[in-house]
Amino acid sequence: MPLTKADLIDIDFLDSYELRSDGSVVYLTVAVVSTTTGTKVVVVGTPADGEGIQTSRDHPVEVGDFVVITGTSGGLGNGTFTVASITNDTTFVVVEAIGTSTGGSVDFKYPVGASRIGFNPAALLHTTSLNVQDAIKDLDAAITASGVTSFDFLLVVEPPAPNNNYSLTRTGGQVTQEVWKRVDTTTIKSIDYTYTSGKVTTEVRKVFAANGITITAQATLTYTYSGSLLTSYAWSRDV
Repeated sequence: MPLTKADLIDIDFLDSYELRSDGSVVYLTVAVVSTTTGTKVVVVGTPADGEGIQTSRDHPVEVGDFVVITGTSGGLGNGTFTVASITNDTTFVVVEAIGTSTGGSVDFKYPVGASRIGFNPAALLHTTSLNVQDAIKDLDAAITASGVTSFDFLLVVEPPAPNNNYSLTRTGGQVTQEVWKRVDTTTIKSIDYTYTSGKVTTEVRKVFAANGITITAQATLTYTYSGSLLTSYAWSRDV
């Protein structure tokens, strides 16, 4: 059956300006009537061109769009939110918690364009390093700069392990410790293992400051077994 114009709606297509968006493009600004906690409902006025946010041909609001609300009473409705659903031409629901307020204004923004087709470049890191060690350092520095400290990263992800900066200790044939050292031979991370009946029961991970001595982060993992099967584990952040 052939398609007709009535079968086509804007939400089914990505326009060039949506794909070009870096997440900062404001496509509509309108007054806020009220915001309501609990229901997360936001009521807005009718846009200046008379076209509502749901049925507009020029600026239809879509699920996943970002909204930045400012100037509400007591600042209770202020913040950046994600559109969860559109109720009608003057009402929509947000994903995040929002306070009850009146007044203010809202800027509607397109999300990052590439994310609409399954790829979000916002968190990409470009490195010119030619080896894994330096690439890891670049990644670590980028994470630190973005507000997530490097030791949080290293608690979870192991540093690269070339022969000259990785060592392990075995006791009775079992690995009881792993140690990673920087190029200057200071310790960057260690993991100590405790065994019961031949199975690892605790794992203590430590990340060290540049002096290789001061512990900047530490976590303990405790493993629980049913017979020979691992059934669960618990993560405790110690430092």
